[in-house]
Amino acid sequence: MQKISVYVNQIKNFKITRKIVIQIFLVLLLSMIFSLVYFNLTTISLYLHNFGSIYNSRLQLYSIYVGQGDSSFIILPNKTSILIDTGTEEYAEKFCDELESVMDANSLEKIDYMFLTHPHSDHIGGALKVFEQFEVVNIFRPIICSPLEENLQGYDVSDDFLYIEVLERAEQEGNVEFILPKEINVDDYTLKIWTPLSTNYSDLNDYSPIITIQNAENSLMFTGDLTIDGEAEFLNTYKDIEIDVDVLKVAHHGSENATSAEFLEKVNPEIAIISAGVDNIYNFPNDQLMQRLNDSGVNKILSTNMAGTIGMSVSGDVYNFATGFIFHDRVVFVVIYFILLFAIFSVKKNGTLKKVERIRAGSNLIVSKKNF
Repeated sequence: MQKISVYVNQIKNFKITRKIVIQIFLVLLLSMIFSLVYFNLTTISLYLHNFGSIYNSRLQLYSIYVGQGDSSFIILPNKTSILIDTGTEEYAEKFCDELESVMDANSLEKIDYMFLTHPHSDHIGGALKVFEQFEVVNIFRPIICSPLEENLQGYDVSDDFLYIEVLERAEQEGNVEFILPKEINVDDYTLKIWTPLSTNYSDLNDYSPIITIQNAENSLMFTGDLTIDGEAEFLNTYKDIEIDVDVLKVAHHGSENATSAEFLEKVNPEIAIISAGVDNIYNFPNDQLMQRLNDSGVNKILSTNMAGTIGMSVSGDVYNFATGFIFHDRVVFVVIYFILLFAIFSVKKNGTLKKVERIRAGSNLIVSKKNF
């Protein structure tokens, strides 16, 4: 009861001092700033990179951060541009803003080749925004049809609303072709589509093409969401062909059910890039996949969930990297907030001020003694 009385008296005698007002102001300001930053960490991270060191290089590759999705943008030496997938709907606007900044820095006015690897929204989610914001000349679409398309017998059909809308918009935008094995020559580079080799897969992910972009010096490989089954088809078909790649865009965000040891042995990459979202519910990239990459002798592994957007320039055997920034450890961020909060309430009066007050108190005591 005595303690309660003490607390009650303290409340009754509580006075709002200048110090308390300042502390309240600092707490509100700190809380507002940290809230804005905390809930927009990924957005902020998109603008915390500098790719100036690789702009206008001989060959550029950007694995753009699109959350739990996938998108790659390649610029060849003659400024031919190639976009492979467009990420998620959630990141469509941020993705296009970042894509535009890269294009502007390289004085690009259009996208020459666009590949939509398969109908899943984490790969085609930004396509409508791309069509709205950029000119796209050539569009390669999956060999999967929509219910609205006629005279396309023998092809699988997807009734996904987004996919249907993307196909309709693509037809209005540019030249549209099915993704089938073929070669496209651009200067001394060859863009080769190796798969798909069938028109009927049980898993939509296996419609994802294997694409290489290569010349006499360098080779990049992109695999969409291809599974181990799709890889097996590729390995069996091209078992007598030697294929070595410098850079492998790892399939299916680094899942366990892709990028087999046999596939890695076949393509023998030096650098592996994984596109995955921060704190994604699938825990991609998978630990077993990472072990396979290490066991296969990959020299460098980069993942967007750790590095943000990944930029790379290639010239012969020289690779330059530039990465974005993602503050992915939110627990540390919260701890920093409470440390600063504690610091605000721990601030005491300035030592000099205390000294002045002690001198004044001493002077008053001397004066009172003289008067006495």
